[in-house]
Amino acid sequence: MGVSYELVNADRRNKVSFCRLPAWKRRELIANPVTSALTIAYVFDHPGDRIAFVPDIGPSPFPDLPLVEINDLDDLTDTYIDKLVNDGILSDHGVLDDPDIDPPDYLRDIRLNCLTES
Repeated sequence: MGVSYELVNADRRNKVSFCRLPAWKRRELIANPVTSALTIAYVFDHPGDRIAFVPDIGPSPFPDLPLVEINDLDDLTDTYIDKLVNDGILSDHGVLDDPDIDPPDYLRDIRLNCLTES
């Protein structure tokens, strides 16, 4: 399966989990314009904070925040998607039409505006 990652802010005790987006692994997060936009927006909004991509397996990069506690952090993924949609950076096209995915495990169809056609 591979290692999946969440963007965690140890100082504010929250995260961007990229839930319901089609990218969780290192290469996917880097190559996906939506997850890249979410990451950059979050980091710009929290300068100086201890922020890192945290793997779902292995040690936490934060000595004061073990992996088991990261699961319970506030997830700001939807908040940041809404913010970037309101800013005109992303657009929300509902959910991906995939008969093999049942709610609530659906994938959102979020796109970077400069890459979408009118």
